[in-house]
Amino acid sequence: MTPDKTLLHRALAWNAGFSGLSAIVMTAGATWLAPQLGLSGPLPIYVVAGGLAVFALQLGNIVRTRNYRRWEISSIIAGDLAWVAGSVILVAMYFERLTVTGLFIVDAVALIVLIFAIQQLRGLRLLCT
Repeated sequence: MTPDKTLLHRALAWNAGFSGLSAIVMTAGATWLAPQLGLSGPLPIYVVAGGLAVFALQLGNIVRTRNYRRWEISSIIAGDLAWVAGSVILVAMYFERLTVTGLFIVDAVALIVLIFAIQQLRGLRLLCT
């Protein structure tokens, strides 16, 4: 595997693992997490966790097959950047409802997802040049 494919492969693999683990943790801790995020109940967390599980499976399949299609990787990067933007909007709109723990969780996850997006973009650019 060439260095450009290795960077992309690792970034996608870490993203898949983090997304899958996040889905599991969110599902298991939804009743605790809901009040930290200022939510009245865990349903939105279950919905997001389900979406993350599907996303993790999609990424896992790409990593497993090593089938790197530019459009597909670009859509993953766009999704990661949308997650970061959504996190910024969430914090801006619900700052007073979030606990300190909730703010830390949202910000930390957004930072990790941003790092994945940057690394995937670097890997994609290297792969396509």
